[in-house]
Amino acid sequence: MYHGAGRIELTELPRPTAGRGELVVQVTACGLCGSDLMDWYQEPRAPLVLGHEPVGIIVEAGADAPLAVGVRVFVHHHVPCMRCVWCQRGRHTLCPTFRATRIDPGGLAEFIRVPAENARLDVLELPHELSDLAATLIEPLACVIRGQALAGIGAGDSVVVMGTGAMGLLEIYAARALGAEVIALEPRDDRRALARRAGARALDAQTPAAAADLLGPDGARAVFVTSSSASAIAAGMALAGPAGVVQLFAPPTPGELIGLDLGSVWSREVRIESSYSAGPEDTRAALKLLCGGAVDPEVVISHRIPLAEVDRAFALARSIDAMKVVVDIS
Repeated sequence: MYHGAGRIELTELPRPTAGRGELVVQVTACGLCGSDLMDWYQEPRAPLVLGHEPVGIIVEAGADAPLAVGVRVFVHHHVPCMRCVWCQRGRHTLCPTFRATRIDPGGLAEFIRVPAENARLDVLELPHELSDLAATLIEPLACVIRGQALAGIGAGDSVVVMGTGAMGLLEIYAARALGAEVIALEPRDDRRALARRAGARALDAQTPAAAADLLGPDGARAVFVTSSSASAIAAGMALAGPAGVVQLFAPPTPGELIGLDLGSVWSREVRIESSYSAGPEDTRAALKLLCGGAVDPEVVISHRIPLAEVDRAFALARSIDAMKVVVDIS
């Protein structure tokens, strides 16, 4: 339970039960997301149980539930209605139902109740060859896949990834799976090494000028900025080629103003866009990529911490010493 001001503690809550169409899942693992660490995002909602990347086993199924007890599953925390104007446009994450649905009480719990809408639309049975640890990457990888679909990434495209933390690595893996060539800009030696393992060309000369020389006059088809820093965003805009896309994946704090030289991109018709969360098609695509071996979880996940030490898990996730942190609830 997150109580605000960085305070996290274990709390006893009643074990949930399944109503009609609902599931109760015993969680075995749940990844920590960058949004779990954003105080400006979580403080107004506290107290609450965080975590939205859960994997577990169904232990109770209500009448008419789509899956049976004993099935190992990934659970998506939000689902769209598939009927509204946003859903018809393929913008599932803007659907009001998507914003309203959620798992109960949250992924960092021994048991969660999965509402009927979620159970029907985006609970995915996991194949035995995919580990719980790897399956916790379905949700963050799905977010990356959706963003790259919005950017229109395809075979032969030149892609730049700014920052190679866990999400930056997933950006590399997803772009490589689409056939793109990836350049990574990352100031830390250890993370550049991981970016190379993921398939990117990570330059030792960590300057936009070095990447620009490598890209040539056409620049990048897309730049994925996984840092909220103004310098990273500005560098991404400089590297985008004609009709290129600069996608902001890590949001600055609301109200924080960032100065941008928009005049420099006007004649190149550079598009600046954001991408939030993922829909049912994206989670299925992520599961397929993971099962196909396109992503090495050992490169992305650096720590696996038991639930009893969840405060340490959050401290690690906030530090520069961790990539992806997964809480082991089994």
